[in-house]
Order: sequence, then C-alpha cells, then structure tokens
Amino acid sequence: MYQEPSHIYSSYSPNNIGQSIYNIVKSIKPKKIIDFGLLYGYSTVCLAQAVRDNGFGKIIAYDLFEDYKYKNSTKKIVEYNLQYYGLNKYVTLVKKDFGRWLEEDEDFDLLHLDISNNGDIIDNLYKKHSNKTVIFEGGIEKRDNVHWMKKYLFTPIANTKTTTNYTTINNNFPGLSGYNIHLK
Repeated sequence: MYQEPSHIYSSYSPNNIGQSIYNIVKSIKPKKIIDFGLLYGYSTVCLAQAVRDNGFGKIIAYDLFEDYKYKNSTKKIVEYNLQYYGLNKYVTLVKKDFGRWLEEDEDFDLLHLDISNNGDIIDNLYKKHSNKTVIFEGGIEKRDNVHWMKKYLFTPIANTKTTTNYTTINNNFPGLSGYNIHLK
C-alpha cells in the first residue's frame, strides 16, 4: 500500500505525483526500473513501494549526488530515506551522469527521469529509447516556464511533444509525463 513520503522534500510531494508514479509501477509491473535524478529519494521511495507491493522487480537509481552543481543531496540521505521505509533491498544506488548512461546500452522496463529536464534531454532520450516506457518530470506549460529554463534558454519540453508523442500523466506542477505507457 502506498504511503506518501511526506517528510522527503520534493516538488512532486504537494501535488500527488508520488501516487501517480506508484500507480504506474503497480499497473505495468516492470521487472527493472531506472530512476535518474534522485535528490533526496522521494521518487525512488515511491517506485520502491510499488516494486515491494508487486512482489518482484528491482530499481537502479542513478544520481550525481553532491557532484551536481545545482540543487543536490548525498547518497547517505537517500539511503536513510529508503531505510526509513524499509525499502533498501529493492534499490541499488549508483553515482553516474545521465549523458554517460545514455551512451551505454542498459536495458530496462521503465525509466523515471528527473534531472533538470528540458526539451533537448527528452529528445535525446527518445532518440535512443523510443521503444521503451519512460516517465519524466515536466511536460506541462508551467514547468517549461520556470525561471531557470528561461535564464539558460533551454528548449521547452513541449517542443518534443510531436516527435515523442508523450502524454501528461499528472498536470499538477511540475508535471509528470511519459511515452509508451500502457496501463493495465
């Protein structure tokens, strides 16, 4: 059963996006999940609760942790938050850059991406993994208009909608979108 990890700070928390993530995993029943961009581990906890409740699966959770030059966290904090919910056995934490990972050929059934997403990141991911099930932070107009997207002149995620055919799963800020999602 889903338990909102309300003590873990996340932009997902106030808008029930954790429940959306949990429901997706419960529905599609992936064996291997990649979670990219952990911060304090909110999405990882949501994913791991669903893996636990499905009775199978594993999560490989990637982040740069304190090496990310913007808002970041540590591996120890994520480990603590997983332990708090008794979910450590479902998750392997790995320090890795998304660009480097994208050059590799790691197989997965579901990817959750939350790494300061922008249109170029989503487009590059789709070019490599168009046949996979992917969910990502963003994909709504309000999220494309946050200050740092404009400050750094990042391509809006909405610009990829026609090429990726993504759908919005949760319209609440910051949004949760994805492609190849076939809910049962």
